[in-house]
Amino acid sequence: MSTYKIRVHIEMIPCEESPMTTPIKEPDGSLSFVLSETDAVNIDRCEQALFQTTYPSLRETLATHLSAMSKKKLMSSRRRASW
Repeated sequence: MSTYKIRVHIEMIPCEESPMTTPIKEPDGSLSFVLSETDAVNIDRCEQALFQTTYPSLRETLATHLSAMSKKKLMSSRRRASW
């Protein structure tokens, strides 16, 4: 049986961009969200922004993984059935 590594990379870095209300998808496929300085020092707002930004990636990754696992299981079942 295989093992699976989950890797997550999150950065909170100063920038000169305008605050936003929803995450945006970057050209490299990552998601970003810009907070105001006021929100950036509020733990609840930071947490909400992190969840809002990471959730779409989490769901997409999970869907891709589970789809691949279903196909792998189906292929394995078909091979066993043909023996």
